[in-house]
Amino acid sequence: MSAQKTAKEARYRELKLSMEVFFSNKSAVAGLIIFLFYFFDAIILQFFPQVMPFKHPYSLTPNYVNPIPLPPSKKFPFGTTYPGVNLLTAIIKSIRLDFWLSLAVVVPGAFLGVIIGIVATYFGGLVDEVLMRITDIVFSIPYLVLAIAIGYVLGRTLNSMMIALILVWWPLYARYARSITLEVKEITFIEAARAAGSSKMKIMFRHILPNSLPPVFVQMSLDLGTIMLAISALAFIGFLPAANLPELGYLTSLGYNYVETAPWAMIIPGMFIVLFALAVNLMGDGFRDVIDPRRRSAL
Repeated sequence: MSAQKTAKEARYRELKLSMEVFFSNKSAVAGLIIFLFYFFDAIILQFFPQVMPFKHPYSLTPNYVNPIPLPPSKKFPFGTTYPGVNLLTAIIKSIRLDFWLSLAVVVPGAFLGVIIGIVATYFGGLVDEVLMRITDIVFSIPYLVLAIAIGYVLGRTLNSMMIALILVWWPLYARYARSITLEVKEITFIEAARAAGSSKMKIMFRHILPNSLPPVFVQMSLDLGTIMLAISALAFIGFLPAANLPELGYLTSLGYNYVETAPWAMIIPGMFIVLFALAVNLMGDGFRDVIDPRRRSAL
């Protein structure tokens, strides 16, 4: 019991120190607050849309009677965009889709990349050579170009866009996992696990994988913003043909033709894309501080 109690106290101290390190970074806290706004917006609209005063929470509501963008006013705090879409409600709806799409790309991409990186490095030899050359080939191609190419083969849909981005996003995580596995697999506790007769699968996924996760989580937080930018860029150039789709890049494209007469129609949706990317980057800096031994020892 005393050993279990001591272990629990040690974990509590580590958690407390991690919280202190993160919250000592004011910009990271600001990023977290902004991120939570997007997170709760996505949660509420996804699972409790009835609490929102929207008749159609998953699509834009055009107004063809007054299709020309109107400037911000008391009735429309963010103004409207073509064709008469209320920008405030449209942005609230769009955050949900962009947030979940970003998660749906980053999480599987990270999982795939980490598994490939650990397997390649642990087995080494021909396995490592083949998997890493494939990684280098995919990594060398600009991800937007490759995503567009894959998307056009699979079809211009949300599902094909997600698959395309996942297929181009795993190499970065494979490299992270490989570099960490190279460091970890020769440490004493791994040698002890081998001597105790642990299987290769157990060593890879019970001992090596947990040590790969902290830097991977940091990169995932940063990539959420990059993926949202990529999704918005693909929607802006017309990769998604669905009309009235509540997506920030699509909203920006609706205001593009009115950039001179109604700049808010393009600027405001673009600001919410940039704001999310900024928030997760600030938050990622805070997470990086948490896993930095020098930063932890300074407190």
